[in-house]
Amino acid sequence: MIDSFGSDAIAVSIDTGHAHLARRMSGAPPVDYFVRDAGDQLRHVHLQDLDGHADRHWAPGDGEIHWRAVFEALADCQSAPHLVLELRSKSDIPRGFAYLEGLGVAC
Repeated sequence: MIDSFGSDAIAVSIDTGHAHLARRMSGAPPVDYFVRDAGDQLRHVHLQDLDGHADRHWAPGDGEIHWRAVFEALADCQSAPHLVLELRSKSDIPRGFAYLEGLGVAC
C-alpha cells in the first residue's frame, strides 16, 4: 500500500507497544517481525514497553518486549528510522535509555 502512493512522504511507523499488544491479544508475531516486515519503508518507531494487558508506555526493560531482537531487526533496516522513547512519564526516559545502553543497542 505504501508504494501505491508513489511518495517519499508516506512511510511506515511502528509503535512497539501496540505491536506487542497485537501479539498478546490476537496472536500477531513478535515486534521484531513487524520491523522486518516493514523493511526499508520503516521511517519512525515509538519505543515503549508493556506487560501485554494495556498500552502502558513503560520504559524499555519494564515489560515483556524482547528489545535485543527488535534492535537486531532495526540494525538490518537501511532506512535508519527515527526512534522515539514514547513513555508515560518523562522521568522514565533516562532509565529506559540506560536499559537500552546496557543491552548495547543504544549509545
